[in-house]
Amino acid sequence: MNIKIKLLVAAVLPAIVIAAASLWLIQNQTQTLANTQIEDVKTNTLNARKAELQKMTQLALNSIQSLHEDEALPKTIAQNRAKRILQDMAYGEDGYFFVYDETGNNLVHPRLPNLVGKNWWDLQDPNGDFVIRNLIAASKSGKGFHNYVWNKPSTGALAPKIGHAVFLKKWGWMIGTGLYVDDLDAEITAMKTALQASIDRTKSILITLTLAGILLAVLFTWFIKLSEQRFADERLRQLTHRVVEVQEDERMRVSKELHDGISQLLVSARYGLDQAMNRSKTNTDVKEPLMKSMGTIDTTINEVRRISMALRPSVLDDIGLAEAIRSLASDFGNQRSINVKIDTKKVGTRISKKAQTALYRVAQEGLTNIAKHSNAKNVSVHLLNNKDTVQLTIIDDGTLQHKTLGSSGSDLPIEITSFGAGMGLRNMRERMDAFDGTLEIETAPAGGLKVKAVLPILKDWTEPENDNEKSTGRTTDAA
Repeated sequence: MNIKIKLLVAAVLPAIVIAAASLWLIQNQTQTLANTQIEDVKTNTLNARKAELQKMTQLALNSIQSLHEDEALPKTIAQNRAKRILQDMAYGEDGYFFVYDETGNNLVHPRLPNLVGKNWWDLQDPNGDFVIRNLIAASKSGKGFHNYVWNKPSTGALAPKIGHAVFLKKWGWMIGTGLYVDDLDAEITAMKTALQASIDRTKSILITLTLAGILLAVLFTWFIKLSEQRFADERLRQLTHRVVEVQEDERMRVSKELHDGISQLLVSARYGLDQAMNRSKTNTDVKEPLMKSMGTIDTTINEVRRISMALRPSVLDDIGLAEAIRSLASDFGNQRSINVKIDTKKVGTRISKKAQTALYRVAQEGLTNIAKHSNAKNVSVHLLNNKDTVQLTIIDDGTLQHKTLGSSGSDLPIEITSFGAGMGLRNMRERMDAFDGTLEIETAPAGGLKVKAVLPILKDWTEPENDNEKSTGRTTDAA
């Protein structure tokens, strides 16, 4: 096998293997997710209908309670009045109440009056279920619920039904009602069809993209085969190497900013919205998953906004480092309902613009970690302009420890959360190292953490004539 064929195989074979593995994975995971969602919808819908049945049964009991408890009224008169009340109570197209005594005699049935006065103890539905005796047993046991098949008034046909009954021991009555669930099976079937169609579309898109990728790989390989000159091959190798380096550098920068956050947030939001949309077909109670998902999306939007400022936060150019950190800390306090004490001194051009950006990012990261990993009630942010350095200090009084942080924080307890394990601390250290600065993290007197970032000033610094930091050197509180 010559080098050209090897190159072609090396370009095409991985794409085919990855596509096949992706199709298999998508098929299995999406099918599992679809089945889980369908079962959730079915379970939630049945639970909702059972809850509705309990409420309707209680309503019926309330309507005859005074008659049932009236000891002065003759029992026969009280029962006859109760029968009339229950006979007239109906809800929806197919909702009604029925009454049987404990031996199976029907006393009330608004939709099938031919049943009244007869004994139906041995009545069975098409599945062989003894409907009346099982409803009476359920009412006496206190469970109340029983599934059976019964005539549906609106269609005149038999349909599956959930019944709920309660037993009045004093009168020996079983009072019940029910809801038909034949529409639920139709909705589940429609959901399965829609989900399968979505899975098929995803597979088709993946196959199309794979074929396009293979075609591009073949064309690229063919282009390389046409280039026989050694010098062109060498230049191409150098260019490819450079492209890989640039890609790796960019990926490293992006990975530091993403913090594994956006991907997780988007997946969470999508799952929540899908779940809410599926529930909405049969259940109006979707406020909670929607609100949670929307909250996740709002968090994602803020995260994307933060990343968009990665190259150069415009706020630094507009109002300067001191006011930018002041604004950041103030917004943090307002959003988190945390008391934030702010003391910032103007920096001017004592450190470079890139160094100011790095210090601003350290402030962002420090406050973010407080929000995520500490139950802090009070936070102080200080930006000091010393003789030889610019120093940023963030102190919180959180009750949670953030983690052992290495040599600069070796005195910290061993209790572990996630502060030091992720990329946040690494990003802060690397930002400071890039400008010969230092980052120190230690326990604070109030029980939280103290983060101190120090940068050396520029040797040729002079006071600028027009400094953006017009309102500096102030101490304020934000909550």
